[in-house]
Amino acid sequence: MHECIFDLGFHNGDDTDYYLKKGYNVVAIEGNPELVNLGNERFKTEISNKNLILINRVLSDKIGEIPFYLHPTKHDWSSCKKQKLTWDGTVVKEITIKTISLNELYRYYVPYYIKTDIEGNDTILVKQLYESINYIKPKFVSFELSRMDYYEIFSYLHVAGYNSFQLVNQANNKGKIDEEINYIFTEYSSGLFGEWLPKSKWLTIDETLTNYMKYKELKIIDNQELALGWVDLHATVS
Repeated sequence: MHECIFDLGFHNGDDTDYYLKKGYNVVAIEGNPELVNLGNERFKTEISNKNLILINRVLSDKIGEIPFYLHPTKHDWSSCKKQKLTWDGTVVKEITIKTISLNELYRYYVPYYIKTDIEGNDTILVKQLYESINYIKPKFVSFELSRMDYYEIFSYLHVAGYNSFQLVNQANNKGKIDEEINYIFTEYSSGLFGEWLPKSKWLTIDETLTNYMKYKELKIIDNQELALGWVDLHATVS
């Protein structure tokens, strides 16, 4: 298998590790230079064999360089949006990072699946996905949802032609197994994707949005017991 996955939000590389072991080539981007350096060491063989392209960039609709903010303890929270990190008084480190767009990433491969977890820039990706009319859209995509951007993500996916949807709670992934390759998911894994997700759980946009609104209501009522975790939205062109 030589299809490609875009891992947008590489973090510690656990998702990329899974995709590589699943037999895919991977193009990954990560804004945190320290995480990229660690990834270059962890996957030096795969990079040398050209199975992985790891790029120290942030996805953006701006060309050139933009500010990027590093959280002092939670590396997966680093973001282009300072307010996401400083609302509770956290002191962040500001660096400057080069940008990249979806169209530029398409110069490497046409992806089978795009995983997106880029802390506040997810809406930029879904807009670029809708606007990339000159490219074949990936069959499967996923986005980490938040109360600030869920409606835009649902809307742009719908107008981009995605018509089946599935919610996955990432908090439930740890310890689960992809039995096809006997791969055990870690705490930071996004888990199963694409055709390996349960076929019975693909729903219409209305059904999925209704379920997400119920989940949001539970988080407001009791975020500790009733609505643990964080939710990814998977979508496909069926």
